[in-house]
Amino acid sequence: MKYNYDSYALYEYSKNVPFTVRIKVTLNEAPDIELLRKAAEKAFTRFPYFNIKVRVDATGGYLLEPNDKPITVSPEPKKRIVLGSAETNEHLFSITYENNDLYFNFSHSICGACGALFWIKATLWQYFTDKTGEDLNGADIKLPGSSPEESETAFPDPDALFRGEPVGMYKGGDSFMPIGEYLGYYLNPFAKEPVYFPMEFDLPSILRYSKGNDGSPNSIISAIMFKAVSRVWASNKKVTQISGAIADNYREDVGCPGSYRDFVRLLHAKYKPEMKDWTIEKLSTVTRGSMYLQMQPEISCFEYRKKIGHFDAIDSITGLKAKCKYASANSPLRKGIRDSFNISYVGKTDWGDLAKYIESVHTITDGHLMIEINAINDKLFVNFQQVNRKTEYLNAFLNVLKEENISVKLGEMKEKHMPLIELR
Repeated sequence: MKYNYDSYALYEYSKNVPFTVRIKVTLNEAPDIELLRKAAEKAFTRFPYFNIKVRVDATGGYLLEPNDKPITVSPEPKKRIVLGSAETNEHLFSITYENNDLYFNFSHSICGACGALFWIKATLWQYFTDKTGEDLNGADIKLPGSSPEESETAFPDPDALFRGEPVGMYKGGDSFMPIGEYLGYYLNPFAKEPVYFPMEFDLPSILRYSKGNDGSPNSIISAIMFKAVSRVWASNKKVTQISGAIADNYREDVGCPGSYRDFVRLLHAKYKPEMKDWTIEKLSTVTRGSMYLQMQPEISCFEYRKKIGHFDAIDSITGLKAKCKYASANSPLRKGIRDSFNISYVGKTDWGDLAKYIESVHTITDGHLMIEINAINDKLFVNFQQVNRKTEYLNAFLNVLKEENISVKLGEMKEKHMPLIELR
């Protein structure tokens, strides 16, 4: 691997799938924008690994160089914001705002939601400290003005990782995917923006329900989602298997538990249509069993070495166009196992005293039938995401919740407006 690890996903960039993320934080009151701008600039300097811009070298490789320009804080635009452009001071990170909502926009090449929360919490801590004058509890917050810790940028050596033979490797299969719905969006130049439906749950209630049904929030949501899609696809004879992909952060497996980087792989839970009438408890047990079988450090090390091998292959090619063509055609992400739906749960994050100023947190990502989950204090926030505006999946999901006596607060449908990236 010749270049910065964070640069390689950029070779797979496309306007249809820009591989960007938005984390929407809704405050309990509209922010003071000038104060926010100053706080954001101060906090962002705490993270030199995010203060970068992209350049292309003589061989066509993407270089990540230091960027000393301030991070931008601007109104939420009507058009999609373009990271890496002049409007964002060439940064791959930017903040936009609308009413009480703050959107933290960034390239998924650099980090995922877990790493981005380093920056987000530091920004909000600085803002509310300046605004209130309070001595806010900075638990688990990378305080502005402090120096980055070695653990933040720790990087695994693929040759030093354990090489035990993985068992329980998931081989995939014929899981059904609604390909027509994907193509109806990605190939239609007149398609409307993909959407999401924000949800809010009572976290203690969900945890009690999970415990009572042999589950965790991940396995419970997966079981509920299986029931939902199996009803939508009940008359489709092509549906012989349904599977859910559940994101697993393997930083600890490769010796970098405090890293900002997105060391994530997918665990796969496989279901059959005839399981649609099983109880949530039984489905959750099956889901957890699949997850545990695949949560082996040996598999994490294997997947990481495979990714580094892909990067090395990109390095061996000369010319940006050729590198991009190879990266897309051989992408472990695009060419990997396909699942019917995806679930990603950052976990319960310690927001310290910031929590009292925050109404909700929702992660917005690319993908169809993609569920992102966040937790703060006693609330669980679920983002139900689609590429189209049909409500059949949402309604089926809500019906299962109702059958299980799980209360949910449903927000209005929102357009994603995923950021684009300008690569020079």
